[in-house]
Amino acid sequence: MVKTLVAIALCLCVAAPAGAAAPAAPKPPKPEWSELTPAQQKVLEPLKEDWTSLDTVRRKKWVKVADRYPKMKPEQQQRLQAQMKEWVRLSPEQRRAAREKFLAIKKLPPEKRAQLKAQWDLYQQSLAAKSDTTTADEASAVGTH
Repeated sequence: MVKTLVAIALCLCVAAPAGAAAPAAPKPPKPEWSELTPAQQKVLEPLKEDWTSLDTVRRKKWVKVADRYPKMKPEQQQRLQAQMKEWVRLSPEQRRAAREKFLAIKKLPPEKRAQLKAQWDLYQQSLAAKSDTTTADEASAVGTH
């Protein structure tokens, strides 16, 4: 019995180092910026400085976005560019919070998401109306001086 236990322990000691070989170095995220096509680089230009900090999954998602870009309407392209520029201005904590909020909204039932979108659209319209009023007020003030 003792010989059997010693044999098992010896086998485990010999086998363990083979199975516990040094872990392979993690692969660098792909694709590298230099591996993107010129068209992809142009679309993703706002993310260039942050590209090295993105993992492979996020890089691949952005590449898919860049590949869909030519098929987007001009207003969608402008919106995407503005959103990317805004995204790079966010701190890592703000980005994490935005991702969490996005995932939480994504889990909501379709009716609730539609309700939130309607509320957001109303808010955006009120901001636009306020901006138009402010611009008109500024223009009339400039004309009176």
